[in-house]
Amino acid sequence: MPTFLLMVKAELEGVASLAPAKGAHFCIDVRESAGSEERAGVYVTAADTHDLAGSKGSANFVMKFDKASKHEAYLNVLEIKGVTREITADDSGKFVPVIAFECRGLEPIAYHPEDEWLAKGAGGVAFDPVDLRDDWADFDEKAGEAVSVMGLEARFQLHKGK
Repeated sequence: MPTFLLMVKAELEGVASLAPAKGAHFCIDVRESAGSEERAGVYVTAADTHDLAGSKGSANFVMKFDKASKHEAYLNVLEIKGVTREITADDSGKFVPVIAFECRGLEPIAYHPEDEWLAKGAGGVAFDPVDLRDDWADFDEKAGEAVSVMGLEARFQLHKGK
């Protein structure tokens, strides 16, 4: 099954690390792999588990593009050791793989950031939740400086590893 990496880039100021919260819901747009039909604003999370019809398997998200179809499209939300990781201050302005989606019958085409992100200031102060629907700014009282996440961009990239 193909695995797609959610690649995120942002300008960080005074932020030591930025990552999706554990169990975060990801709002994505998906397209049918063997067609052109799309669904916008689909929410997926590793916390959900759904049984697959006619199988002993399960997935974090299951859907049908055509209600009359027997074929289910599904995906699993994954962290891939040595690949997916948090964004650090050194990554400011660079695309970083933050989470992965293993897909069957669909592929993610767009990500819509929301408020389920965690940031850690350079002074060690944790900011939770961080809403990335727009640029975000706060003040790290421990470090005595402004912190911000600006210009967030996201894209999906096919993961060619195992």
